[in-house]
Amino acid sequence: MSNIEHWTSLTEAIDFAVSAVVDDEDPLNERELADGNQYVMRILRAVGETSLVSFDFERPSFLTMFESVRHLGAAGPDIDYDVAILSPGQRYVITGVRGDASYVGIVVYGASGAEGASSILASVDIDDLVDPTGAFTYEFDYPDAARVIIRQYFHDRSVESRGTWEIDRIDAPASGQSAETPLPQMAIVGHQISNGAKTLTWNAQLNRLWTPERRAYPNEFVRLAAEDIVAAVPNPDVTYAFTWWRLAADESLVIEVRPPETRYWAVQLCDRWFQSYPQRQTNLNGQQVEYRDDGTVRIVLAETDPGTANWLETSGHTTGVVFFRWLHADPETLPTCRVVPVGQLE
Repeated sequence: MSNIEHWTSLTEAIDFAVSAVVDDEDPLNERELADGNQYVMRILRAVGETSLVSFDFERPSFLTMFESVRHLGAAGPDIDYDVAILSPGQRYVITGVRGDASYVGIVVYGASGAEGASSILASVDIDDLVDPTGAFTYEFDYPDAARVIIRQYFHDRSVESRGTWEIDRIDAPASGQSAETPLPQMAIVGHQISNGAKTLTWNAQLNRLWTPERRAYPNEFVRLAAEDIVAAVPNPDVTYAFTWWRLAADESLVIEVRPPETRYWAVQLCDRWFQSYPQRQTNLNGQQVEYRDDGTVRIVLAETDPGTANWLETSGHTTGVVFFRWLHADPETLPTCRVVPVGQLE
């Protein structure tokens, strides 16, 4: 591929990402158009950062998810994602200390396919590995392994400390003297540009890969397991309850749910591009919600604060997705929805 062809692939990916916003099947108001264009800029920033990361396949390391991608692809505001890129067919060992997060889990993934989907090769809850001091060791060897992600779920980051860990290739060659950082080579840079185009295209079409057929049935939750949304690189320790939501400006969506007994659950609101907004009221976990006396929870989606408990802010958007994460749990009943005029909320 020539130099111009690398850049052509990226400009075509940008055109595709913009069209995924402006040509969306639902009408766009000014707020949605602004957030949609900001979404494209977020992806571009993320692609620029991640494309320039240099991975050492002989001496891998964990990279905490860039801030630029922290709230793309329905990533959870309560969740930290540490990612290491692997060389297929090699043996690895992860060692570390658990930390205070409500949940810490390791998932090994296979290579991505044409639509960005990644097979799940292994999953382990670190609580099954830790010793009395909180330390753990995990060894693995999978022929198709391409990356490993460690997730930490927090209820309150102000009082829960992060865990620490490192990864080593067991049969890596012995390290010699530190080598100088290699100068850029066009073959490598060209690959980075082309790979950035693929990443941009994948992110721009996530809402077409994650159960797009449910968009025709808004305000109606369905149960989803990890294998149902493999394109989104899910956590197999989690069951999801998912729906598209659709509201007029003077409407609210009342969601009622009986949360199961679990270490962690949360509800997250995103726009139609699976983009969340941590600076807005778009996520609540099981320690943040207000419960009723009977153990149920009522959550209200509305454009502005209706003065009720457990409000999630739609921020002028008319449609998007909302979903629950249930850790190590599969509720017998799904959340229910009803559309209520804002002025008639109890």
